[in-house]
Amino acid sequence: MGLPALFAGCLVFGDESLLVDDTCTNSEEGDCSLSLRQLRLHKAQEQAESVHSEPQSIEPVSFVLPCTEPSELEGVQLSEMKAEEEKEEKEQEEMDEFAKYRGDDCFQQHVYWREKNNAITMPGTHRTRQSSPQHCQELCAKMTGCGHFSYWSDGGCLLTSGGAHPVKYHGGVLSGGPSCGSTADTYKEPAYKGPSVMKVGPRGGMDPPTHVQQYNGVAWPTMKITDDKEHHIYAIGDWGALIGTHPGQMIQYRGGHTAGPHTMARWRGACDTDTMMACFAGAACPDSCHYSPEIDYRAQVKVADALKKRAPETKPDFFINVGDNFYWGGVNTDCGTPMNKIHPVTAHQFNEIFERVYFGPGVDSKPWLSILGNHDYGGFQFNKGWDQQIAYTWASDRWIMPGQYFMQRVEYPDFSVEVFMLDTNMMDSHPKHADPRHNICGQQNNPPGASCSATGGPKNLDDCFSFMWDVWRAEQKWIEKKLKSSTADWQIAATHFQCGHQ
Repeated sequence: MGLPALFAGCLVFGDESLLVDDTCTNSEEGDCSLSLRQLRLHKAQEQAESVHSEPQSIEPVSFVLPCTEPSELEGVQLSEMKAEEEKEEKEQEEMDEFAKYRGDDCFQQHVYWREKNNAITMPGTHRTRQSSPQHCQELCAKMTGCGHFSYWSDGGCLLTSGGAHPVKYHGGVLSGGPSCGSTADTYKEPAYKGPSVMKVGPRGGMDPPTHVQQYNGVAWPTMKITDDKEHHIYAIGDWGALIGTHPGQMIQYRGGHTAGPHTMARWRGACDTDTMMACFAGAACPDSCHYSPEIDYRAQVKVADALKKRAPETKPDFFINVGDNFYWGGVNTDCGTPMNKIHPVTAHQFNEIFERVYFGPGVDSKPWLSILGNHDYGGFQFNKGWDQQIAYTWASDRWIMPGQYFMQRVEYPDFSVEVFMLDTNMMDSHPKHADPRHNICGQQNNPPGASCSATGGPKNLDDCFSFMWDVWRAEQKWIEKKLKSSTADWQIAATHFQCGHQ
């Protein structure tokens, strides 16, 4: 995306694409003008929060720089930059040797092993430094009782017994058994035992819809909570991840081909997306990225683990899910699957990214009131399987997304709540030439002939902008009416894009 204007000092530049984009005409003029205005305000807000943006997203701009004398600190800054570059070069040299073995089928990536008591080495051994994973493996083969080795990019070598357990999603480490094809290579994650994701039938007194807008604005059957206790609800959003296996596989970085959720690497401050992808792949990672393998690489799993520890104690009544349920671009199949069927890609992604991640005491069977985020539509396109997320409502015992927007009334012993689940993705729906890296309705990334008409979505690219804004206008009127007539003690509005942009 282009850089916004700054109205201070001598730095003045603008994004001309926002001035020469599609002409706002006829009935769309108001929405079109508002969309472009929101886009400019959003860009200005991003610039105010950080002077750094994603390098690959920057388009050419005109600018004047700056009208001040060179800083007396310039020499010091250059010296610091040189030292940082030398440090990164040294780290890269270490990683280059390590990288040779990433594709070797003999070794397992991003997994290391701990003993049953969580010790990092088996009795009688200690951490050593070896020149390669092969040498670490040979050391394991010579040690009686060794079942696994773990080798770090800095040369660290740990040996553990056959009774050790794996610690997954840890960057910069290779592991294996004492010989190729032995214990560590055959480790399988326990199978998740959950409800079938393929059976579709009536739910909430409603048959599966025939199109995506059939149940827009519906009031899902009232939820009645009879327990006389302290009550909790959990809210969550932007929790989705990449799926590493087929069908629907999405791989962003080396090592992302394995089962389970993979965090989407994205820019962070001065650290661009390409650099962050290298961090996730186990390469040398600059300090400016603030990357922590143990946290970032398995971010969704970390949150889920914390949730599963807390849920048995607090016993949440339900979840409010504000979208971006699957990255990069939602359910990784095209829209248009009949809504009384669940596509194999849908089943696989829900199983790996949702069902197998969020379960356990206090979580099982709790309703997830859910809405779509911009990534669920496709991120920078509109024709991914977002209609399947609505359809999944009729294949699940807890996923609730009967339409793009809906409401849920909850009655407690001494108070009541009405939750309004709103689609605000018009915020990333602009005229087709604007902001191509983030525009759901953008021409650059939507494939030729893109259409969701089979399930009642946008007929084509030209229809996308008006479709998204028509949804917003309809739900505006809907929620205003519902709020005026609400008899609940509390009202909650849940959106993907935060309020206050108009």
